[in-house]
Amino acid sequence: MKKVFFTVLAAAALSSALFAADKKKQIEFSNELSSDLIHHIAPKNSNRDSHTSFAGLTENVKADYNGDIVKVGADANLYMKDPNGTWNDDDGQPFYITEWDADWYVEFNPFKVVGFGFSDELYTEGSLLPVWDSNVNAGNYSTNGFAVLIRPIKELSFGAGFDVPAAWFGDDGNAYELALGVDYNSDPFSIGGSLRHIGTDDHFQLGVYASIKAIDKLKINVGFTHSEDGNAGLGNVTFVSPYNYWDGTSSSWVSFLNAEGIYGENILTGGVVFDAGNFQILGDLAFNFDTDYSYKGYWWNINGTSVQIGKGGYDFYTAVEFKMELTKVIGLDIKGLALFDFGDETVLGTNGWRDLDPTFGVYPKVVFTLNDHHTLYAGIIVQSCTDSDYGYTEFALPVGWKYTY
Repeated sequence: MKKVFFTVLAAAALSSALFAADKKKQIEFSNELSSDLIHHIAPKNSNRDSHTSFAGLTENVKADYNGDIVKVGADANLYMKDPNGTWNDDDGQPFYITEWDADWYVEFNPFKVVGFGFSDELYTEGSLLPVWDSNVNAGNYSTNGFAVLIRPIKELSFGAGFDVPAAWFGDDGNAYELALGVDYNSDPFSIGGSLRHIGTDDHFQLGVYASIKAIDKLKINVGFTHSEDGNAGLGNVTFVSPYNYWDGTSSSWVSFLNAEGIYGENILTGGVVFDAGNFQILGDLAFNFDTDYSYKGYWWNINGTSVQIGKGGYDFYTAVEFKMELTKVIGLDIKGLALFDFGDETVLGTNGWRDLDPTFGVYPKVVFTLNDHHTLYAGIIVQSCTDSDYGYTEFALPVGWKYTY
């Protein structure tokens, strides 16, 4: 959820008076400046020209204060990119504009057992897909609004609260939606989940997730999500997003459907991490049991008429990642992904109805760890969709610098 920045400052100011009482104080900070440098896209349709553009810049800043009584954090992103991601040089707009968004959280623990969270999203361990490096929505056993947190013992946590009206933070929506969750996390295993958007007819979610850690160096995550609206939070698992652009040769738009993730009412997820110290192997899996499901996620204006559009309902996602320390300074990180659709549903794109053909991607990069604070990386992304009309091959050259404290 996007948050207005003055809310972050207000929350931090209200909490600052309590910092002095904390016996344990830990501050974490990171700053990452990155760019894909170029986006080159070549359509599978031979009647459409390829296109290359500068990919823009992204600045990400994270700051966390962790104390016995108060925990406060903020996560801000600053983007310099073309409007709407279309990379249209002839749209009459400045080629680059600046956008930003920020998330924040505050957790207040005045008592040993009972605490209070504000925008404090807490995820049970088994809801993580390690290659995608993100959690399934329903793995949040707190809320992104207000929550009461009860921790009767170290391993066990309960969360209960409600999501405040999203309009408070600059987003659409105005419903107070209740949420309940639980998490048990021990050394050999963890299990947890949540009931979210309780009382709504079309947004209700439930999720149950487990993580098995009893085997040395190996962790296995598994989970199940039921989402009434078909959106479990796996809507963008690809390495890059195909973009639309203006083809001056044919004086027409070259458009690609936003088909990048898994949508469905019932979804199985899994993840695996094998950590041998100087190298790691990670894996992701997501499967939609409703193979003919098409997520009606957004509206599109077609010839003056608003039409509800299906949004890329792939049924199966898998990804692998291999990390290796070649030296104390140089590391190698290689990712690969695949998306498949097993159903007969079609989704509407800008030029008509289409099937969802497979998408594949590979992303190798080299990581340079200069010291405890500075890390540089550079790589290449190659991603391809096999559809004859909407398919593409896309290249990007991600580079970045990250400072941690």
